[in-house]
Amino acid sequence: MVSSKIGSSQLSIPIQLAASTLIVGFILMKVGEYVGGTFGGAIGLMMGLIVGFFGYVAVIVRREQ
Repeated sequence: MVSSKIGSSQLSIPIQLAASTLIVGFILMKVGEYVGGTFGGAIGLMMGLIVGFFGYVAVIVRREQ
């Protein structure tokens, strides 16, 4: 009998990815609002979501090597 067990770290990767993306997005949104008002906040949010996503993906890739 073959049983496939998913470790808790594998199960929580999507949750960690979402948290990382949202936290960095929120932080850069606040920095953007401080620097450039509402439009700066929108740009900061977009940049933060991108940086948070690819930053965590880089951590996953690094961990797998």
